[in-house]
Amino acid sequence: MANQPKLTRDQQREAARAKARELREKHQANEKRKKLTIQVSVVAAILAVVAIIVVSIVSSPSTQGGEVPKNVAVFSKGGIKIGADLKAFTKTTSPTATPTASATPSATPAAVPNIKIYLDYQCPFCQEFEAANTTQIQNWVSKGAATVEFHPISFLDGNSFNHYSSRAANAAYCVAENSPDAFFNYNSLLYANQPAEGSAGPDNNALYQDAVNVGATNLPNIQKCINSNSYGKWIADTTTSLTSPGKLIPETKLQLTGTPFVMVNNQPYTYASNAERNDPARFNQFVQSFSAQ
Repeated sequence: MANQPKLTRDQQREAARAKARELREKHQANEKRKKLTIQVSVVAAILAVVAIIVVSIVSSPSTQGGEVPKNVAVFSKGGIKIGADLKAFTKTTSPTATPTASATPSATPAAVPNIKIYLDYQCPFCQEFEAANTTQIQNWVSKGAATVEFHPISFLDGNSFNHYSSRAANAAYCVAENSPDAFFNYNSLLYANQPAEGSAGPDNNALYQDAVNVGATNLPNIQKCINSNSYGKWIADTTTSLTSPGKLIPETKLQLTGTPFVMVNNQPYTYASNAERNDPARFNQFVQSFSAQ
């Protein structure tokens, strides 16, 4: 290899300056890249937080409306009472039971049993009881052999990604208030569409579409009620009242121990297992014991 010419002192100083300049420029470029990376990361983090807030606002039910159901709930201490021909008790209608000779259980109007069901639309046990007993309950009520009250509450919002429990309860009351005679079928459809625990439940548009599918009337009012979560605060307050330690179910000396909580004439339907709870023959026998009184 040929010998490299020896640099003069001036050339060495100039080479050192050039090297220093090169290193300085590289450092500045690196600092710019770091600064840009930090800025991008900060923006991304801010956008992520904003996205979380937006999702939370969209999916979390607002409870600021504070409306109280007026058309239906007053007749059943916060529930929705259904009578003969599956029509709801309202301010202007009272579908008093008029049992026929073929109705089961047999009853006279004075002895018609009243079934109360405290429920959460996210509750899988409630769905199981509904699936096992809804046909005979529908038969009794439609023929005037019994009445049934549904009391939707919401304490299982944490079991879905989008607060399905409280939104479904609100939608149920929206239908009950604006198209009460469609409620029985709407209640059944909510159970049929119950989401799996830990998943996202049907959105508000789907809850509205269910109302359309069961033939509800006053659809614009129902849609507005669902989207604005009109009864959210009332449902939350009712749920808190019913589930607080020492609180009693209205008109009883009983505490709500879970859902479904089923009573007939304010007497609890008790069972030792899920199988007993969901046994239609067993529940039929329990209801008939009141119609014979």
